Amino acid sequence: MDTQLIADAVGNSRGDEEATIWDRLVAFWFRRLVYTQIWEDPVADLAALRLPLGSTIVTISSGGCNALSYLTAQPAQVYAVNLNEAHLALLKLKLAGIRAFSDYSHFWQFFGAANASANSSLYRERLRPLLDVQARSYWDKRNLMGRPRHAYFTDGFYRHGLLGRFIGLAHLAAKLSGIDPELLLNGRPDAPARIEALNRLDRAFHSPLARLIMATPALLLSLGIPPRQRARLGGGAPLNDVLYQRLLRLIDGHPNDINYFAWQALHRGYAGPGDRCLPPYLQRRRYECMRNGAGLIIPHHASLRQFLESLPAREVDAVILLDSQDWMAIDETRALWNAIDRAGRDDVHVIFRTAGEGSPIESDELATLRRTWRRDDERSAVGFALDRSGIYGGFHCYGRR
Repeated sequence: MDTQLIADAVGNSRGDEEATIWDRLVAFWFRRLVYTQIWEDPVADLAALRLPLGSTIVTISSGGCNALSYLTAQPAQVYAVNLNEAHLALLKLKLAGIRAFSDYSHFWQFFGAANASANSSLYRERLRPLLDVQARSYWDKRNLMGRPRHAYFTDGFYRHGLLGRFIGLAHLAAKLSGIDPELLLNGRPDAPARIEALNRLDRAFHSPLARLIMATPALLLSLGIPPRQRARLGGGAPLNDVLYQRLLRLIDGHPNDINYFAWQALHRGYAGPGDRCLPPYLQRRRYECMRNGAGLIIPHHASLRQFLESLPAREVDAVILLDSQDWMAIDETRALWNAIDRAGRDDVHVIFRTAGEGSPIESDELATLRRTWRRDDERSAVGFALDRSGIYGGFHCYGRR
């Protein structure tokens, strides 16, 4: 999700007189570090896209996990576009790490475990000199206690950011309800203790207090879900039940020994170094691929539509929109797809996710786009089935008619 574009969309989709206090809070809050890890599965993306070698990819970058992982498809270049400077700074830091660390162990220590006190000196001595002015300024900035942002990597990076802190509060609430997240993560599916933990989870989500809390925008805002997307999340169903079903799909939809999204949700970290249960860019066997391809990642501080409009015509093979259309106004969505139409090759494919099941392109308001674009139901089903994060209601892949 591109959080800065969400903030800017407040002004695009509503006038000042219509903007609610929640809209303004989005505009203020989402300029910060929200996600320490992207919540769209790049393996599912590549399975749906089926890219030929040497493709040109344009993606909303978020924290860069996806852009880097797309290097496994051997593209010609990956344009990683974002207006959120915090998330671009994270991508640039990862690129600096790939260039600075010749061995996987240091890269894992800094970006995988992300909790060693030695990471502070690694940042100062090896990563900081490779950063541009904007990224260096972001990671050097100190809080009111005088602690620099790069110190996040010395005490558990994945516990930081808006979502990481919210997950920490959710863990506290779970333990107060007698639910052990580690048991949900590592317990045998048929173990009585895990079954009881799932029963407690069910009762907690369907309690009167949970229904009250989840009916307010504040909770979903903490999850990185703005008001416009919140309205589409449940399709009219109670939000506590929708979130409960999404959480079950996250923790039980795929084996947890290969689902690093479940580890982030239930453990706030990764299982360990190696090749299993990690995003592709963090896997040991992929590290040489990352080092060889790091120069193909091109970060851009811009809106996606503006960036696409700046490209030569017929240059792009794939565009990844994350879930950005959930909060876009109709006119902005139409303009974005017109920009994709101009920049995309004849066989360009576009993928995106939605909070609800349906695709906005199938709406009556955007019927004109369907003269050019067709949803590929088979590829969409493949992407949805493989997406281990389990938090979205729909996965959509479109190509030209």
